[in-house]
Amino acid sequence: MKEINIGQATALTSPDPLVLVCTRKEDGKLNMAPVSFFMYASFNPPMLAFGMGKAANTGENIRRTNKAVIAVPGVTLADACMAYGSSNGGKTDKLAETPIELQNLDGNDIQAPADAKVVFEVTLEQTVEAGDHYLYICKIDKMLADESKDALFAWDGYGKVAPAQEK
Repeated sequence: MKEINIGQATALTSPDPLVLVCTRKEDGKLNMAPVSFFMYASFNPPMLAFGMGKAANTGENIRRTNKAVIAVPGVTLADACMAYGSSNGGKTDKLAETPIELQNLDGNDIQAPADAKVVFEVTLEQTVEAGDHYLYICKIDKMLADESKDALFAWDGYGKVAPAQEK
């Protein structure tokens, strides 16, 4: 065995779960950021966690509002996920540059992608500093699913996105 770095380790352990973290910017516009540092954290109460770089606009948004919608993207969103991951929502309107179809969620002002396998409506419970990232631990308020959809995963250390089993 040889010693490797974290980027190489993420590529070798692919695929990784991929989610779009949807938040409201300070101006009220919707922001979406793809995240592959994602995990379930508790069954009772239902909780999940995700990690984002400290300078991420999405992190600022969830810390300000304590709310987010986390969507497991469907396969039609591959190009959008790659585009959203290559820009900062604080500096650009990602959805204006790369529009996708959205769905409204009952009782929630944060929209989600229409092509989503699972959607989690969450409340931020705790933020933990983790090196150059923050770990966001969230209570799951509601879960919705469309089992007919295929989910995207991050491959090759987020070098591409594709279903878990490429067709």
